[in-house]
Amino acid sequence: MFFYIARKQKDMKVSGGLAKMEVSIEHSGSVASYSLVLGGKRVEMNALIGQHIRISWSGTIRCLSCGGLTKKSYGQGYCYPCFISIPETEPCILRPELCRAHEGVARSMEWATSHCLQPHYVYLALSGGLKVGVTRKTQVPTRWIDQGASSAICIAELPNRYLAGTLEVALKANFLDKTDWRKMLRGVVPEGIDLMEQREQARLLFPDDHAPFFLPNNKEFEIRYPVEEYPASIVSSSLDKDKTVEGILTGIRGQYLMLNGQKVINLRTFSGYEVVFETE
Repeated sequence: MFFYIARKQKDMKVSGGLAKMEVSIEHSGSVASYSLVLGGKRVEMNALIGQHIRISWSGTIRCLSCGGLTKKSYGQGYCYPCFISIPETEPCILRPELCRAHEGVARSMEWATSHCLQPHYVYLALSGGLKVGVTRKTQVPTRWIDQGASSAICIAELPNRYLAGTLEVALKANFLDKTDWRKMLRGVVPEGIDLMEQREQARLLFPDDHAPFFLPNNKEFEIRYPVEEYPASIVSSSLDKDKTVEGILTGIRGQYLMLNGQKVINLRTFSGYEVVFETE
């Protein structure tokens, strides 16, 4: 349970294109802090817990890359031409083992050098269940917060995305690689799972050529979220269907807003949607 005491921000009204909320945290065990940036203005979302908010879609979607109008969003915020051409949506973003930047093959080698050819972690995280994942070293703990993880531990550090991806594939024989978002949003805490023990179990699955990258002394990182009340069940809201989503903000976890009436909305899903955001 989380309680945030702050001066209420009533009668706020900002507009702009949606993108995933910016997140930060000071240190392990602290509460994740969320900011929504619309039209160049920053909305501190934690301070709105307990207030009525409204998100209204204008019907317009603009590509996050080129800014052009698109009737449909691809890859969470892009027009189709950008989706099939920009480096941010290469197949290796979802499947790191497909990365070929280390071979000099990429949509943009400049982008790949700063993103793919950088140190990556393979980690274990608890977010409704136990999962294995890959993230760029500089994205810790942002990646874990975006997934709604309550705790995570890095188990290997590798020099590029491809090697991290091949290790993840080896571990997926025994560990899931998906977040159970429904359990995560209900606040389900997996019982009897010790990340330190799971790290040692994962170590036994390392291929021989990945063994030198194991991290034996990394500590578990814990994250709390600004949630006053978890819903008992989930009612997923959509701007495509409803145009306007509103209610009392009861919590934030991952990139989801939780509203009274057991409603949830994943803001990242609607990246590029031009909206008006209001508080009462």
